[in-house]
Amino acid sequence: MQPSRVAALCAASDGLDGGEEAVVPGSESSVATAVRAARPADGLTIWLLGNAGVLVVDSTGRRIAIDPWTSDWLESRSAANPEPVIRQRPARLTSEELADLVDAVLVTHEHPDHLDPGLAHTLPAAGVPVVLPQGCLPAAEACGYPASALRPVAVGEEIDVVGFAVEAVPAAHAFAGKGYGSYTEWLDERGAHRAVGYLIRAGGRVLFHGGDTVMWPGLQDRLRAARVDTCLLPINGRDWLREERGLVGNLTARESADLAAACGADVLVPVHFDGAVGNTGFPGELVDYASATYPHLTVALPGRLGVHLPPIDA
Repeated sequence: MQPSRVAALCAASDGLDGGEEAVVPGSESSVATAVRAARPADGLTIWLLGNAGVLVVDSTGRRIAIDPWTSDWLESRSAANPEPVIRQRPARLTSEELADLVDAVLVTHEHPDHLDPGLAHTLPAAGVPVVLPQGCLPAAEACGYPASALRPVAVGEEIDVVGFAVEAVPAAHAFAGKGYGSYTEWLDERGAHRAVGYLIRAGGRVLFHGGDTVMWPGLQDRLRAARVDTCLLPINGRDWLREERGLVGNLTARESADLAAACGADVLVPVHFDGAVGNTGFPGELVDYASATYPHLTVALPGRLGVHLPPIDA
């Protein structure tokens, strides 16, 4: 059995895909309990929160979340949300648990499964700052986030977020208007990015969370130059039917493996595969393809206890 398949199957057996260990947020065996107990001696430990959500903790106990979707806002019908979605799996944290656990939140773009409107009061009330692309500010404020809680970041800008060095990278997450499968960067009228990915440096590791994106020219070179060792990439893909419904697509499972390998990463963590029904992906496809094509690449599916990433020697 190839290394990438072994890693994925072992991690998945910790509760992400196995029905026997399914947990309800707030229960004694929940992700929240595991996060509170985690004290990695070095490096980073990461958890999947569902959809594109990820939680990262370093050896000092500092915690950040990326694209957490924990409220039921998107699943509830309202004037602002006339077509609620059905979520494939419950969120792995409640909104209250999230606000209690994390020191900061990073948001990659304004779609409500990434910038959760249901967190607009919960996070600021707990004093949790929200980092987001400059072009997302109007959307965040429109759904109730106070300006004082928001920290806009420009592409190419590196900022310190509670001890994590964070840099925004462009994402191709807008229709380019040239027919099926044609994408471009999502910009506002002033040219500010409304969708980004994040390079995150901490614990002797360099992570890349791609947010929602497809491949764009120069992406793999940019990640290689940053010495990315761990990619967190969407695998829900895209197709004609979803684009006809206005759903802007993402990398496929195979494309995510291709990108991770091309940029020199050692670890690939798939995201955006278990969100809204009708817009999900298949981690098994990723494992099969990666194990056959890139045997050096570890595919990790963090379960309830997370996955520890030790520091990489320079």
